Amino acid sequence: MNLLSIPVLLPLAAGLLILAVSDRTRWLRELLSIGVTAVCFLAALNALAPALLGQHYQLTLPWLGGGMDFSLKADQLSAFLLLAVSFFSLLVSFYAFSFPDKGKAKWFYFNVLLTQSFAAGAALADSLLTLLFFWEGLLIFLYTFIALSRDTAGSRATAMKAFLINGVTDLCLLLGIGLTAYLAGTMSMSEISAEKLTLNGWGGLAYVLLLIGALSKAGAIPFHTWIPDAAVDSSAPFMAYVPAAIDKLLGIYFLARISVYLFQLNGAMQLVLMTIGALTIIIAVMMAFVQQDYKRLLSYHAVSQTGYMILGIGTLNPIGIAGGLFHMINHASYKSCLFMTAGAVERQAGTGDLGRLGGLFRAMPVTAVCFVIAAAAISGIAPFNGFFSKELIYKGTLETGWLSFFIAAEVGSLLTLASFL
Repeated sequence: MNLLSIPVLLPLAAGLLILAVSDRTRWLRELLSIGVTAVCFLAALNALAPALLGQHYQLTLPWLGGGMDFSLKADQLSAFLLLAVSFFSLLVSFYAFSFPDKGKAKWFYFNVLLTQSFAAGAALADSLLTLLFFWEGLLIFLYTFIALSRDTAGSRATAMKAFLINGVTDLCLLLGIGLTAYLAGTMSMSEISAEKLTLNGWGGLAYVLLLIGALSKAGAIPFHTWIPDAAVDSSAPFMAYVPAAIDKLLGIYFLARISVYLFQLNGAMQLVLMTIGALTIIIAVMMAFVQQDYKRLLSYHAVSQTGYMILGIGTLNPIGIAGGLFHMINHASYKSCLFMTAGAVERQAGTGDLGRLGGLFRAMPVTAVCFVIAAAAISGIAPFNGFFSKELIYKGTLETGWLSFFIAAEVGSLLTLASFL
């Protein structure tokens, strides 16, 4: 079996198997999920090591030809993303083991494993057609994840809202992929990367359509509105997994893929990307200030941090792009941790209303320490991970010569720290 098929097929098979497990069986679903995600994590580690040395695993199944084959490839970027997807899947499987408020365990772990399978496929896809297949599959499991996390009208309404927003933007992605394939004469991203498309004429429209799909998946403004609603109407394990980790990872990964590998961007598009990033940082962090619900506040911070990633990639210089991708991983780490602390507090205190919470440090010291570390990281305080990725982004913005974007990024960090205090 090709190594790349393991993180795609194994969770898919295990997720379908979980549906057949009797509800009376104790811990089997949980242990199966942990075991499968652990195996996928090891497979991702084995795929990353050769990729860093330029030796790429590849799996191609002939279909229509002309770059339209089913193709997976683990290059440096996709192998790194696969490792992150596998790690956070394993992390959430452990976290949800003893977390009661996640809906029916059968459907929760089914959604975790199917989301991991399709996220791994999207990360490894070397064909735009293969990417589209896995990308649209994730839309289905986003809906079922939210709708089944709680048996309430609110969760079903939020699931439909998320489905509609992402569905409409995915139509843009579909059109962008079709236009890109027509202009390039192939759907193979490796072949397109060898001779990048320019933004002249139809190429500019193709890039904008793909950009909409990437920004929506990442949860950037104005495509973010379902995320705060999901914070209230869904479970903490879901928020720690999908909006905080998987969607951010895939959205920013695809943004980097189209901006660095597939298209040759010009100064005008650079300015557009950096403006979107700066506005996302400032507007979302200001919205976080007025929130009274723990998870809803964190959700706006998740949106705000997306702005840093977009800003870094938008600089189009190596240090800024590296900072944006580094911040992508850092954000998934500390934001997942923050949502896990929110779930722990909600479980013990019975509420996420900040006005009714206080004095929890003595009662929950481990959770409190984890929160403080993650809050310091997201605020860019040394020596935590967020400091280093933000510093790279700051330097990248300064190299562009646009001081206003550097100021926006610095102000965003100060406001983030203030809101957490």
